[in-house]
Amino acid sequence: MRFLLTLAVWAVTAAVVLTFFVFRNNSSGSVEDVKNILPERDISIEITTTFSTEKDPFALNISDDKQKAFTVSLDGKAVYEADTGIEKGEPLILKAVKLSDGQHEVMVTSAPVSGAGDNAVRIRAVMDGVVLNDNTDWFTDGQEIVSVIRFDTGKTDGK
Repeated sequence: MRFLLTLAVWAVTAAVVLTFFVFRNNSSGSVEDVKNILPERDISIEITTTFSTEKDPFALNISDDKQKAFTVSLDGKAVYEADTGIEKGEPLILKAVKLSDGQHEVMVTSAPVSGAGDNAVRIRAVMDGVVLNDNTDWFTDGQEIVSVIRFDTGKTDGK
């Protein structure tokens, strides 16, 4: 009698495990399917300076491709350029910047501001209300202003 009971327990256990593996492989939904139906996310880039931009009076512009006083580059491509219009303490917000998954870089360059004392540039990358990176760089009077942040938007398999 004990032998039959042991055999029955083994048979039920094997049937449950076999059923689990058969139905698990045939499931219609998966995690990858859920990732693919999520909407694309927009990135906002916020830049705040302690100086107002002005065209560099000492810049040597010998070609037709004149460099602007203030430039924002995203992954090596200029996304915003201006000679004036950046005001001290007022954030410049670049909204709805669509990015692929992975690592990205924002670089802010500005002509040196003379006579204004020490200067700072704060760059924030925000996705869906979450700050991905926030960095403030300080520069001495007359120093060329170049500030860079890097951030990761996350990775999906895209299957």
